[in-house]
Amino acid sequence: MVFFSSMRYYLNVILLVIGFQSFGQSLDVRISDSEIRVGDIFELNYIISNVEKFPVTINTGDVFPSELLTSDTTENKIIPAVEILAFSDSLVTINEMSQVIRSYQLIVWDSCALSLIGFEYSILDSVVRFPPVYVNVSYYDSKEGIELMDIVERFHDWNKANKANKSESDLTWLIKVLIIMFAVLLGLFFLNRRIKRKKFKESQKSLEEVTLDQIQSLQKAELWKNGLLKEHFVRFSHLLRSYLTSRYGISFLDKTTKQSITLLDSLSIDETLKNKILQLLKNSDLVKFADSNIEDRTILVLFNDLKSIVIQTTPIIEET
Repeated sequence: MVFFSSMRYYLNVILLVIGFQSFGQSLDVRISDSEIRVGDIFELNYIISNVEKFPVTINTGDVFPSELLTSDTTENKIIPAVEILAFSDSLVTINEMSQVIRSYQLIVWDSCALSLIGFEYSILDSVVRFPPVYVNVSYYDSKEGIELMDIVERFHDWNKANKANKSESDLTWLIKVLIIMFAVLLGLFFLNRRIKRKKFKESQKSLEEVTLDQIQSLQKAELWKNGLLKEHFVRFSHLLRSYLTSRYGISFLDKTTKQSITLLDSLSIDETLKNKILQLLKNSDLVKFADSNIEDRTILVLFNDLKSIVIQTTPIIEET
């Protein structure tokens, strides 16, 4: 009986120590920004305390697990792929407490609201998942630097002492207000008419013409000369993906680069042209993700390649 009592005592001590150890291992998650743009790289950190090594990932892959909350462009509620560009582990010690951190470099190619639920991990023979993180992905503004139009409010300082001129002042003020309202309505009418005409003209353009106009606008902006090299190549890559999506009826916006290569292999495209598209995708991604300078002539070559792809993939019937 003494032997069993001693065994039960030591067993309780062991269970108590394991309980304290499990309790001390807190799971935390941090994100660099919850409001991101399409094509922007953001970072997600998983943090575990009181451990020296990050646990084993159960379901690995190139796409970070997520759930779709809302979507602006995708049809049939397809979840846009959250592409994993890279991940790394690091061990830090804060106030004699060790923390292991896994950092994921992520990117999304479509506008939506997502819940990043993440992978499952094996900790002490248990399957755990970190708390979900919510992000809102939106496009860059198509038109920047345009001031918002608003109606200027005017207030009249009524002179209550002069009751004799009150009626005349009221009538004069009313006429002024009516004239201002008429001018504003007339201006809005012509502005709306001008916008409709512009949209009608744009709707008459072919996909080739619209895309070449967008390429020309991006080239004239010369963002790379103003310290906006990353934003330039984000727009450049998105422009190419949008064109391929419209041309072949298959979404390249919600696909990773590897998935885009698989889609191109399924299309009936000349092998030389296909390699040219793949090379342009890879080059734009490499330059976009590398924070370095690039020569103007290299950017010009990429623009010429993009224009060549648009022209060569346009059916002859659209050119007539």
